[in-house]
Amino acid sequence: MAAALKARARAEGADLAGIAAAAALTAPDAPAYEQFLACGWHGEMDYLARNADSRRDIRAWMPEARSVLMCGFSYGEPGAQKPRSRPGHGRLARYARRPDYHGLLRSRMNAVRDWLREQAPGVKAVAFCDMSPILERAYARAAGLGWQGKNTLLIGPRLGSYFLLAGLAIDLDLPVDSPEPDHCGSCRRCLDACPTDAFARERALDASRCVAYLNIELKGPVPEGLRAGVGDWVYGCDACQEVCPWNRFEAPARALPPPKVASELPLDQLAGPGSAGVRARLKGLPVARAVRRRLTRNALLAMGNSGDERHRPVLEGFAAGADPLLAEQARWSLARLDDSARRGTITR
Repeated sequence: MAAALKARARAEGADLAGIAAAAALTAPDAPAYEQFLACGWHGEMDYLARNADSRRDIRAWMPEARSVLMCGFSYGEPGAQKPRSRPGHGRLARYARRPDYHGLLRSRMNAVRDWLREQAPGVKAVAFCDMSPILERAYARAAGLGWQGKNTLLIGPRLGSYFLLAGLAIDLDLPVDSPEPDHCGSCRRCLDACPTDAFARERALDASRCVAYLNIELKGPVPEGLRAGVGDWVYGCDACQEVCPWNRFEAPARALPPPKVASELPLDQLAGPGSAGVRARLKGLPVARAVRRRLTRNALLAMGNSGDERHRPVLEGFAAGADPLLAEQARWSLARLDDSARRGTITR
């Protein structure tokens, strides 16, 4: 049954599939989770501290669970040019350019569930994908999908790290897979590439300093000391993945639709009069999670980091505006343009 179940998951588009026991987390996952919360590294993501019981043990979420099928779905683009810093543009994380994956992958897992019910009538299985209070990465690691890289992301030996997780909690006792050994060795490229120094140490991420947290989750102003590190990322960040040697094995996405927007978007359209048109193009994508105010804040921040004098009129308009968050960010960005002008690095 286990082999057939994993084969069915692959038939539904999964690039990786493995089975873990539905059991309480052990080391290193449980202590790492406790430290993450105790240190406040979750920032404003209070939901990560809620439902702690189910995050420690999936059976608190589904008491009948005995096994967990974990699947990895690639969102890779082999051969695609990496997002680059283009004058006047803001970069998007790679996953954010495709239609939102939550419903799509849950539908794939529900199809696997339906197949399982045909094979074993009466079986109970519940799909999950990112929205349930489960530490999916821990079960995926236990299921042998990959090892935890030094940037805390899961790395598949034949896939790299550009993949998304989804799973199925099942009330059957199934043979479990063995965890994948660590293959990072002495490499620390991901740690060195982080522009905001968000890693407290190997495999310990202070998410409150991560660029993806700052430009997606954080509702208020980005801390001034981290703004320069955000650079021109307006939604998410792939810095630690772009340098990972294992991502030379990335595979093309099979279960997800192709990207709908470019990897870089014009900053003046994100923050200027044409923002409504851009947001219409982003509808249905993960990037649409960022409310207009937050995405505008991110664009204004990137304008300041750009050193591009052409952004000054837009920034001046927001600096004189009524929204205190956007006005403060615009003033900071104007000051940064002034600083670039004094250093002779301004773009005109």
